[in-house]
Amino acid sequence: MKNYEALATELGHEITKREAGAFEVNAALAAHPEIHGEELQSMTAHVNFLKTNGIQAETDFCGIPHAYFAHVLGQADAKHRVAILAEYDALPEIGHGCGHCASGSISLLAAAALKGMENELGDIAVDIIGTPDEEYTGQKTAMVERGVFDKYDFAVMIHMESGVSYSNYKFMALEALRVRFKGQSAHAAASPWHGRNALDAATLCMAACGLARQQLSRDAVISYYLVKGGNASNSIPDFTELEFCLRAAKVPGLKLVKEAVLRAVKGAAIATNTTFEYNSIGYPFSDLVQVETATRLIEDAMTEANVPHQRFPVQSASSDIGAVSYRCPAFQPALAVSDHCFALHTQEMADCMVKPEINGTIRTGAEIIARTILKLAVDPSRFDAIRSEWKAALQEA
Repeated sequence: MKNYEALATELGHEITKREAGAFEVNAALAAHPEIHGEELQSMTAHVNFLKTNGIQAETDFCGIPHAYFAHVLGQADAKHRVAILAEYDALPEIGHGCGHCASGSISLLAAAALKGMENELGDIAVDIIGTPDEEYTGQKTAMVERGVFDKYDFAVMIHMESGVSYSNYKFMALEALRVRFKGQSAHAAASPWHGRNALDAATLCMAACGLARQQLSRDAVISYYLVKGGNASNSIPDFTELEFCLRAAKVPGLKLVKEAVLRAVKGAAIATNTTFEYNSIGYPFSDLVQVETATRLIEDAMTEANVPHQRFPVQSASSDIGAVSYRCPAFQPALAVSDHCFALHTQEMADCMVKPEINGTIRTGAEIIARTILKLAVDPSRFDAIRSEWKAALQEA
C-alpha cells in the first residue's frame, strides 16, 4: 500500500474528477426539497450519481421507503468495514434548513472518490447507506433494530453548521410523545357541571411538568406545545392533545424524564376526571457515544483540509445517528457554511445551500471523510483501538 501522503494526493485528484456531479445533486435537492417519507426523487438523484461513478445501489433498503445501500469497495470478507451515511430529507415549508442536501452530497463525493482508489486501500470494505427521514421518524434507528450496523467498525457522515466547525457532535437522547386527554363536552354557562374538561387536564399536565423539572437532573429537557385545545370558548372541551419532546444526556436519564411526564399526565387525568392515552412519535433517539481516539483522527483530517474546528461545547440537539453509535463507533463532525452563527432549521440555512460557496464546503467535507478512512486503511490497528475505547464508553453509558 502507498503511504498516507501519496494516497491523500491521489484522493484530491479523484475528488476533482467527480465533484461537479456532487454539486449538481446538492443543487437539485435544494431546489426540490422532499420531506420525510417523500424522498423518492432525492434518493433517485443519489443512486444515479453513484451509478455514474461505478457504484450500484439497492433501493428501498431494509424495506424502508427511499433508503438505499451500495457497496463501494473491498471484499465481502474484509477484516474491517466502514459505513458512510447519507441524509437527504428536508423540513416542511423551510426546505433544506438543516442542510441535508449538502451533507448527503458530501457522503456521495467521498464514496465516489474512494471507489476510484479501490485497488489502493488493502483489507478494508466501504459501503454507503442512504438514510431517509432523519428529521421526523429517525429511520437509522429502524436500520439499527434490523442489525444493519452490527458488522461495521466505523460509521461517519458530516452535518452542516453555522459559524463554527466541530470535530464531533454531542447529541442528547430524545423521545417525542403525543398525549391525548378525553373528557365530556357541555355548555360552559348553562351546565358546566355535566362536563369533564380536557383542557383543564392539559393545563394541569403542563404545570406539573414545569414543576417536575426541579427534581430532574440538570440535563433534562421537557418541551411541549398544545396541538389542540378545544373548539369554542363557550363549550367545555372534551378533547385536547399535547406533543412533548423529551431529552436527557443519556438513555437511562431519558427514561426518568419520561416517567416524570407520564406521572404528570396520569395525575392531571385523575384530577379532572378525564381519561388519557399516549404514543411515541417515531423512534427514540440515543445520545452519541463519544470515542476520543476517533475524534482526534477526524480532527487531524480537518486540520489537513485547512478547516478550523472546535470540540462541541455542550450536549444539545439530537439525531438518529445516536442509535447507530450504540451498535458501532459512529461520528458526525460538522462543517460551517457561514462566518457567523445562526440557528439550524431556519431559512438562513436553506439559503446557504444555494450559494456558490456551498460547493467548496461539499468538496472539503468529502475530503475530511475520505482522509479519515485513508488513515484507518493505512494503519488498521486504529480500528482495534477505536473499538476497544467504544466498548468501554458503552459500559459507562
